[in-house]
Amino acid sequence: MNQLKKFKTAALVLLPILILVIIRMNNPDVFKESVSKAMEETKDHGNLITPDHLKKLAASSLVIDLSNKDHHDSLQFHPTIYISPERLLDPENREILDRTKGTVVLYADDVAISSKAWIILNQLGYSNLYILTLEEDPEVLKYKFQPDTSARLEEELN
Repeated sequence: MNQLKKFKTAALVLLPILILVIIRMNNPDVFKESVSKAMEETKDHGNLITPDHLKKLAASSLVIDLSNKDHHDSLQFHPTIYISPERLLDPENREILDRTKGTVVLYADDVAISSKAWIILNQLGYSNLYILTLEEDPEVLKYKFQPDTSARLEEELN
């Protein structure tokens, strides 16, 4: 009888945890992709697209402009929709993303904004996502790291 009581107690503790895990796994806002997969895509700049390449994809792509609505860039692509970054995950905007069959290109005045949006959407399981970059060759570090040898801290400790 004592073991049955322990079993009931354990079941009462584990059952709510199991229910919460199942609810969390079925939540559409939980990240679905692994971080390592996203890192691989960004490592070789595979998530970037240039305007020239985008023009070739124009028929099967959707550009999401995350820029300030008051300031429209001279760079115009069709079809383009304007969404503020704060409203990107609103249900109506998620529905637009779900319906898009082709490439989704994120663009903002600041590449950091479109990069953050790319990470969030990628982790939510959206594929065929790219960041529009105006540079043909993304920044590459040209100099080898060399520590500052003018400061001799080890000599000061003696």
